[in-house]
Amino acid sequence: KQWYQRRVAITAGEDFLRWMHKLPDTQTPAWLGLPNNADQVILQTKANSFVQKLLKMQAVTDDEDLAYQDFDFSVESQKNNKSVIGASAVPAWMKHLAASVKDWLAIIPKEELAALKRTVENIKDPLYRFFERECTIGRNLLKTVLTDLNDISQVCDLKKKQTNYIRGLLSDLQKGIVPKSWLRYNVPGVTINPWIIDFSERIRQLQTIVEAAQKGQTALKEMSVWLGGLFSQEAYFTATRQSVAQCKGYSLEELKLQVSVHNAPVELDNSSFGISGLKLMGAMHSDGKLTITEDIMTDLVYTKISWVRDQDIQISGKQITLPVYLNNTRTTLVETLNFRTDQDKFYERGVAILCTALS
Repeated sequence: KQWYQRRVAITAGEDFLRWMHKLPDTQTPAWLGLPNNADQVILQTKANSFVQKLLKMQAVTDDEDLAYQDFDFSVESQKNNKSVIGASAVPAWMKHLAASVKDWLAIIPKEELAALKRTVENIKDPLYRFFERECTIGRNLLKTVLTDLNDISQVCDLKKKQTNYIRGLLSDLQKGIVPKSWLRYNVPGVTINPWIIDFSERIRQLQTIVEAAQKGQTALKEMSVWLGGLFSQEAYFTATRQSVAQCKGYSLEELKLQVSVHNAPVELDNSSFGISGLKLMGAMHSDGKLTITEDIMTDLVYTKISWVRDQDIQISGKQITLPVYLNNTRTTLVETLNFRTDQDKFYERGVAILCTALS
């Protein structure tokens, strides 16, 4: 009755205007079903994009002509102990690039990535074959990156003549752009500095994988894998599924993916695998359930995935299916995972899982 009286009281146009003017000037995103920190997420994305574009504009235009200038590397010049060009004439961007290359070489592992040794037994394991492909990609790319950086260092020190390929590298690196010859896996449009750090961490994980493989297939299966540091995340899920199907004697269609989140590594059986480094956007995991949070991103410290036969799955309580994306661009879907929850509005808030926070 009260609602009806209030509804009748504002039927006139003036009443509507008076009601509108009494509304607060600012409205929270909750009116649209979004989290209250939605503006912060948008501003953070815009800020990252602005910084990336700003870094790409750091080329020194005054020295642009010198970037493609060939120097005198003749034997007579070297015998006379003459410098190719005067020290004061060396482009400023080249000096800066030489210092950056030195820092990058200090970050990237120098040791050559060993190849996984095949045997009659381990070659039958789909997971072993997957890691072998990962190590091959990493070893080839590491060799290319180190060779290119050493060549650039020699060019900046005036010890080596430029080629068309090196000129292309100089043009990209001085602008903070990752060279196309290095982009052999899917990454967002990042600048060179975060790419070098991310690539170094990937190589270190591959070194750990090689060490585990040398100990045996059991150690390889029990190790925790940084999913975002793999070159092909979708192939990892496929390999684990095939490995369990082969071990248990099940068909692939019978196996369904189950997930549980822990604060530390847990014991694994022959149908389970450990994943680290996942990021949860817009929610948090506590007490075995997902809950909505105002935090932009939270960490899933250790995620245990298990391939279980459909008939053996026991579902208790409400579940939500969340997408797993490669990065925050959300253009590459890797997998979907099911979590227990007592709340709703996960989809309205755009809750998702990211393999890596690289952006």
